[in-house]
Amino acid sequence: MKHINCIKRYILISGILIPGIAFGVTPNEIEIENALALPVNDNLKFSADIVLDDLRVGANRQVYITPILEDGNGNSATLPSTLVNGRTMQILWERGAVKVPANYENGVQTTVRRNNGKPQQINYNAALPMEKWMWSPSASVRWVVDSCGCGHFNGSVIKKQELLSLNPAEKMRASYLVPAIAPLPVTIHEGKAQVQYEVNRSDLHSAPYVCANGQVIDNRFELKIIDDSISNALSNKNMEISKIKICGYASPDGSYVGNEQLSTERSRSLAEYVASRYNLTDDKAEYSAVAENWKGFRDIVEIDTRLSNEQRNALLKLIDRPAYGPSDYDAKEKELRTSPEFRSLYSSIILPEWFPLLRTTRFEIETRLKPLDDAQLAEVITTDPDKMSLNQMFRVSKLYPEGSEEFNDVIQIMLKYYPEDEAANLNAASAALKMGNLDEAEVYLKKAGDSKEAWNARGILATWRGDMDAARDCFRKAGALSEAAKNLEMLGN
Repeated sequence: MKHINCIKRYILISGILIPGIAFGVTPNEIEIENALALPVNDNLKFSADIVLDDLRVGANRQVYITPILEDGNGNSATLPSTLVNGRTMQILWERGAVKVPANYENGVQTTVRRNNGKPQQINYNAALPMEKWMWSPSASVRWVVDSCGCGHFNGSVIKKQELLSLNPAEKMRASYLVPAIAPLPVTIHEGKAQVQYEVNRSDLHSAPYVCANGQVIDNRFELKIIDDSISNALSNKNMEISKIKICGYASPDGSYVGNEQLSTERSRSLAEYVASRYNLTDDKAEYSAVAENWKGFRDIVEIDTRLSNEQRNALLKLIDRPAYGPSDYDAKEKELRTSPEFRSLYSSIILPEWFPLLRTTRFEIETRLKPLDDAQLAEVITTDPDKMSLNQMFRVSKLYPEGSEEFNDVIQIMLKYYPEDEAANLNAASAALKMGNLDEAEVYLKKAGDSKEAWNARGILATWRGDMDAARDCFRKAGALSEAAKNLEMLGN
């Protein structure tokens, strides 16, 4: 039920000159009070009080007053008219000497004689079948007055339109879905370092070191590569290390089992060094190993220009030969050392030049946002939204009034970075409904899933579009959601 504003509206009657007839009508006023449009079952009941207190109608005059419903999109419905007669015209009307003009196709519902100078009021009531377009937010009523019998569509004085406001969708409450707490997005920084170790040893030397055989190991440059990568990863003050992954690679020379153990121990020693240097807990420093770096070996063979095509093809064939266990890898390495086809190449290039390059360490530095409060997250969302979880973004949205520009901006950021997430789409749909962007809301709701909140939003969309049966069905599917129950109540269940 909706009152169409109890403030009085004034309809100005002006004289209209028709050839051969002089009316000489002085401007007068008609007041419309207590206008009410009420949907009842499948009908729309419309009522109003037409106040004639200030209206003067000449004895030979008639004034037709007609309410017209329309939505601005070509849909309209004309209600029956009220006819106000002057004294003489009323007598003629009662005798049947005066008929309703043909252009008043909906006829006259009420006929009264105007008692000039006296208070007079007409209680207007009409009903017509409810049509879908009447639920439109733009549906309105305008009052047309006609003092020449020309019809409401021609030679009439049209006054300000008043919205019917039948549709309760504007008052309905959309519901937002709090995204589940999930792991924060991580940024991965990758790197590679040729950290050196003593033969068959896994102790990490961070300072220059002279081995028993006279070999000098200086890892300062290689360790700086790792330090610089970590410093770069932490250049953003809001970021912290979530994990560092160390993977050591050994070359194929020696036994596979020995290489596997050695590469694992070397990876562990480097992971412990990094964890200690940056005060990382054990769970943030992972290490693994690749016993023999046959892939790296293959990459070198493919690009080294010193190889003939025959040598390259032969080496690739050996490298690609299936290996099902340590003994198969050892057999391939032995063939490299002893086979007449490869022996010379092994001793001159493979062992002294290529294999040292395969003894390498690869590392990944994963960073994520530090624990931040909502106000700090509000700053981050303007600079690094890709670092935030959906739940964090939603927390930021709650800092602003629903429907505000800031609120809607955050909702759109959520959708941009999580375009397939059901909660992000549901919240974007609810925000769009609040703004009256129905087509936009419909698109989002296709990805919003089947949560109670999504069905509530679909019910509001159906209400906006005048499909009340579909709206009721959606609200019922929302189950015990309080917003949906209240919205259903607005539709009369």
